[in-house]
Parts: sequence; structure tokens; C-alpha cells
Amino acid sequence: MSGPLRPPTLADVAAVAGVSLSTASLAFSGNKPVSEATRQRVLAAASSLGYAGPNPLASNLRRGRSGVVGIAVGQLSSAFRDPAALPMLDAVSEVLGAAGMGLLLMADDDAHPRLPLDAVIYDNCGRETWHAYDDLVARDVPLIVVEGPCWPGTTFVDIDHRRGSAALAAHLHDHGHRRVATMTLEASRPQREREAGLRQVFPDAHVVGACASDLAEAQSLASDYLATGPDVTAIVCQSDVQAAGVVLEARRRGLSVPGDLSVAGFDGVDTPWLDLSLTTVVQPLADKGRATAHAALARIAGEPVADVVLAVELRVGGSTGPA
Repeated sequence: MSGPLRPPTLADVAAVAGVSLSTASLAFSGNKPVSEATRQRVLAAASSLGYAGPNPLASNLRRGRSGVVGIAVGQLSSAFRDPAALPMLDAVSEVLGAAGMGLLLMADDDAHPRLPLDAVIYDNCGRETWHAYDDLVARDVPLIVVEGPCWPGTTFVDIDHRRGSAALAAHLHDHGHRRVATMTLEASRPQREREAGLRQVFPDAHVVGACASDLAEAQSLASDYLATGPDVTAIVCQSDVQAAGVVLEARRRGLSVPGDLSVAGFDGVDTPWLDLSLTTVVQPLADKGRATAHAALARIAGEPVADVVLAVELRVGGSTGPA
């Protein structure tokens, strides 16, 4: 009595097509020239045997790779709510996908699993220490840090936070503002750089407080500040979502924006819930994502990669005016 039929293998395909095993493999991979006639003969043999093709995971593992790049994005739920994060993630996915690589989103926590990743992107999670960093370095996993700490052995992708904030501050100063406050992000490298740029022009700027790039949090923080804080003519926020929250709260209190209070943000994202355009610092979100993905691919290939710092641009909207 015969046993169960085994699934066809690449060796079976090669035998039916009358080619060597290596030629059959190349016909599927497309990595080296194989004549079109030979390729079609191999594919026809595979079709007749019901052979779907080599296992891509096995092929990657033979090359010592998994074909997957991990990206640590803090809390996964907040990453999908942040309009500044989505264009960057889309661009990373686009470049990696075109290179045949997969993308694994990971929460930023110390219980980082020892996954077989070809590279890891650490995307501005705000933490100055990360337990997984030591493990990745020990395993020689390429690490690309986006707007985060400049850890040894990593490739760094950033934007010019300080120059952008200084340009925004100069715009407000040119419009007569002298009493200015700032709503900051939670402690991180972008927070420090953006505040430093603002203080080049307004060294005594008040601090409204720190919060995430979250509309409800920003509105709540603005409510407390506008009720009890010092009299200011402008509030500079470290994200556009924060700025939108300040605008909504100011209007709820009967203040005109920008007549009574100028409000500015950072990022250059769409704010469809507002009926005015924000004055903001526009960062190249998609370019940042593409630069990050290209850096990951280069590191995986063992190529030298320089750090990247992208320029930003001031965009004056309808949320700021004369003091």
C-alpha cells in the first residue's frame, strides 16, 4: 500500500523541464539572466506538477535574513492616530515593499522579543533608554533611529527642529509679540530642540505644560493655562494637533484667533477640524520615511550610511497675526 503523496519539489520541476536545479532556481528568483525560453519551460513544468515556487522564508534564512524590518513606534494605537506619523510610515512601507521587504510594527516596551529582524527602526518614541537597544547591538542588528537619541552604532535620521522653531519665533517677533508661551511635547530630543529654537528669540517664554500630540489633552492643558496663566499674546505648540486644541479652547472662551491670541504649531499636517490654516513649521514627512527606509536597506546590505538631517520650512497661515 503506497503512502501519502509528497508535495512536488524544485528538483522535480528541474527534472521535468530538463534543466539543472540551479537553473530552475534562477528561473524563479530572477536574480541572474536566464533565457525567456528556459524560464517559460521551467514555469510550465512547475504548473504541470502543481509547484507554487520556492519558500521565500527558507530562501531568506539560507541567506541569513528574515526579509522583515521592525519599527518601534511607541504605543501602536497612538501611532495610527498621529497625523504626523502616518505619512512617514506609509513612505517607509512603500520603499521596503518595493525592495521585497516586510515591515513589522512593534510597541516600544522593554519586553522586546528576540525576533529575527534584518533591521530595526526606532521612531521617535521619546525614550532616552531602551532595553532592546543593548540586545540589538549585541546581535549586530542594524538600528536606524528617527528623531531620537544618538546612540552609538546607529544611523540617525532627523529634521532641523531648532532652525524651524527659531524661524517661527522670528515670525512672531516681527509681528510685535513679546509675551509668548509654549506647549511642549513630552521630554524627548525633538522637544528639547524645538524649545531651544524658540528660546533663541524668546528666552523667557512661559511653559504651558507638556502633553502628547493629542487634541483632547492639548485642549485640557490650554484650558487650565488660559484660566490661570500669565497674559500672553501667542502660544507656540510643538505639534499641529496641539495647536488645534489650543485654537478650539481659545474660541470656547470667546477669544479670537489670531485677533486676541496667535497660535502656531509644528509638522505641517492637515487639520480638517479647523476652519483656518495654522501657521506651522512644515517637515518633509514622506521624505523622512523614504530616507529612513533607504538607510535600513543600505545597512542590511552592509553599505556605509551617513546620518540624515532634513530641512524644514515655515508656512504662515491664518492662526497668527499682529500682537
